[in-house]
Amino acid sequence: MNKRFQFIMLLISVLGFLILSLSHIFRDSLTEFTLGLCEGLSFVFIITWGIYMCCCFAKKKNPYKIS
Repeated sequence: MNKRFQFIMLLISVLGFLILSLSHIFRDSLTEFTLGLCEGLSFVFIITWGIYMCCCFAKKKNPYKIS
């Protein structure tokens, strides 16, 4: 896998967990639509990252090492 793709997937995982954390912290001040949008987007990012992790484990590569 090329370095750019690995970096983008690492960025997607960080964004997914960051958005999920922030949506839980600011749960009371967000509207229902905004909260649902943030949680949905974060779940899509986390699931995408999970699929990437499974592919890396199948190929026996370290997903956190950009090579």
